[in-house]
Amino acid sequence: MRVERLPALVGPSAVRAGLAALPVVSVGLLCPVPSLLIALRRGTRADWAAFGAFSAVLVAWIMQLSFTPETTHGLEFADDVLLVLVSMAGAALHAWTAWPRRRFGH
Repeated sequence: MRVERLPALVGPSAVRAGLAALPVVSVGLLCPVPSLLIALRRGTRADWAAFGAFSAVLVAWIMQLSFTPETTHGLEFADDVLLVLVSMAGAALHAWTAWPRRRFGH
């Protein structure tokens, strides 16, 4: 009995775009997810380090949010915005560049 490979429903570019959009759509709350998927797929130390870094950014953002008063402004507000931007843009950029691209001829 021969098992045939099923055609892919979604191409590699769509997966990369979806992983890159996930941190942005979730406003940074799911920033470690793309790097976790990449680390599980490839398993290199650098991928696991990226997952750890984005997890640390998420923990720092949650801790900063829990200690920041509701009526914040100035430098405290800038810290919050910086952590949100790092968790969104950094994770999106990492997911877009680190996810394997389709190899031509395969």
